[in-house]
Amino acid sequence: MKCVIVNDASCLIDLRKGGLLTAICDLPYQLVVPLPIRESEVLDFSQRQWRRLDDAGLVTHDLTSGEVGQALELKKRHPALSANDCFCYVTALTHEGILLTGDALLRRVASGNGLRVHGVLWVVDELSTNRTCPRKLLRKALRAWQADASVFLPEQEVSSRLECLTVQTHRPGTPSLCV
Repeated sequence: MKCVIVNDASCLIDLRKGGLLTAICDLPYQLVVPLPIRESEVLDFSQRQWRRLDDAGLVTHDLTSGEVGQALELKKRHPALSANDCFCYVTALTHEGILLTGDALLRRVASGNGLRVHGVLWVVDELSTNRTCPRKLLRKALRAWQADASVFLPEQEVSSRLECLTVQTHRPGTPSLCV
């Protein structure tokens, strides 16, 4: 059974902005998105984009009433989390998976409760390590994120990955992990 990655809206949006939305499907993980996230107007994805993700193996998780109850309890304990944040958290908990999010509070709450949490830079590392994506596309994604004021990533980490991916391009045989 593949390890599950539960995607929140912010990461899906950033992956699309970076041109890596379908590339993530080539990783050896089962990608899951909670139904409320998929139906969120924040994710103005076209039917074609959703179909490509579905065809690549994306699973849409329809939360049970018990899971919705868990999400509501989490929201009571952490009122600053959005309902969708809580749905992602519970879905990751249910699937014993990795939570992929760019939300700082959700990261703290989830990791503080023992969930594995990563963001889009981890996806870049995984794509590089697994050699499932051309370095040129990874560099393009990192540059797009740098240029986008609505993408909040640590500049030093983005720059170090860009440097590593550029050096690798010029030095055949160097390891692909850029961290």
